[in-house]
Amino acid sequence: MANKSNWKEHLLKSGIPLEFEIKKYLDTKKCVNNFEYTYFRSNEENNLTEFSYDLDSSYIVPPHFVNLMIECKYRHETTKWVFLPEEYGRVDEINFTSFMHKNAHFNTVPSYTPEFPLKFAPLCSKGIELTSDGQNPKTITQAIHQLSYAMAGRIINGMHHQIDDVLRESFGNTIFYDIPIIVTTAKLFRIKEDVAIETIKSANEIEDISSEEPFLVVKTTAGIELETYNKMIFQEFVKEYDKETLKKLLKSFNKDVDFVMSVIAKNYSPTCMIVLHYSKESNGFDDFFKYIDRVFNPDQEIKDLIDKRNNELKELFEKFKKGKKQE
Repeated sequence: MANKSNWKEHLLKSGIPLEFEIKKYLDTKKCVNNFEYTYFRSNEENNLTEFSYDLDSSYIVPPHFVNLMIECKYRHETTKWVFLPEEYGRVDEINFTSFMHKNAHFNTVPSYTPEFPLKFAPLCSKGIELTSDGQNPKTITQAIHQLSYAMAGRIINGMHHQIDDVLRESFGNTIFYDIPIIVTTAKLFRIKEDVAIETIKSANEIEDISSEEPFLVVKTTAGIELETYNKMIFQEFVKEYDKETLKKLLKSFNKDVDFVMSVIAKNYSPTCMIVLHYSKESNGFDDFFKYIDRVFNPDQEIKDLIDKRNNELKELFEKFKKGKKQE
């Protein structure tokens, strides 16, 4: 006789209940929510295929417009996602808010905000899914790809609002953000920095060699295929507008439009993304919204930390100048 309770597991594994629950939560944050964002790209057989991510949500705190790109992955409660550790501020210059992907390249007024002094979550690189049946190398990679290939289109959407003659009147000074988020019911673990192969061999539990985390920030370095795809999207955008017009409106890190687009395509589409554990006991979105609200409206603690760091940098600069004079 068939197990009548199988329908529950099949329904849960579909991810639809998780998507629905996340959407209901986002409604309480006054977000504008839509199920499934679709886009086209070539598949493994080089055929143009429709891809998507699960939830497209807008969180608006004028002049900030935050686009949440959410991919949901329901997993059995025993499933673990294990990630390698990384550090902020290395050669790739990932800072604490890099996952927000600020888009103010064509703003009416140049936009500058000091680097935020507190991190949302520890930084990681590649990860693996561990289940009771073994390891699954595809789940995390596929989720990252779903969001990564949608990123260029979302960035272009923000730029359109800053450039279009009609939209520019309302959105010319809007700062857009595109935040890719993987939400999963799997537990998240970050391997400790000092762990070696022999340490893993002698460990009894995953907790012996890692720390369980409610959320993580994961680096997403673009490979050749993604970079090529991104460049194609940005090249089409540049063709749509007169390059001289774009140059006049551009308020980015360089006045060469092609160079700016190529750098965004290679390094910022995306830089990194959030992986967030979701369960009845732990809703990481609460901490997420508190964090970005503090980014947009810094409290006194944040202001003091920024002032402290600025003073430290000034002192280092003065020491450097004195050292150069003495040479």
